[in-house]
Amino acid sequence: MTSEEALLKSGFCKRDLQKLKNNIENYGGSFDSVTHDLANRFKAMKWITIIAFVILALTLVLASGDTSLTLALTLLIVLPFIWYITPAKLGYKSWRYRKVLTNSGTGR
Repeated sequence: MTSEEALLKSGFCKRDLQKLKNNIENYGGSFDSVTHDLANRFKAMKWITIIAFVILALTLVLASGDTSLTLALTLLIVLPFIWYITPAKLGYKSWRYRKVLTNSGTGR
């Protein structure tokens, strides 16, 4: 079971905990479920970003300069939007926390 103390020890600050509490009050759940969901969102965001940059690299090599420039500008607009929607900072902290739990054998 995830507690406030465990989250504080793992790098969450009081402000982060308040955001998690607000989410729990609005949508239900627990610290455990919220950190699990945020960690999953972070993993998805990470893979979307990696795939986008791989596609950009392939486009730079195989396509025209105009196409590459268009894709690069599109990624400059779209990726920050995706990172904002995910709460990247909370997602990363949750992912790191869940990873430590899993590696220590106390996680789900």
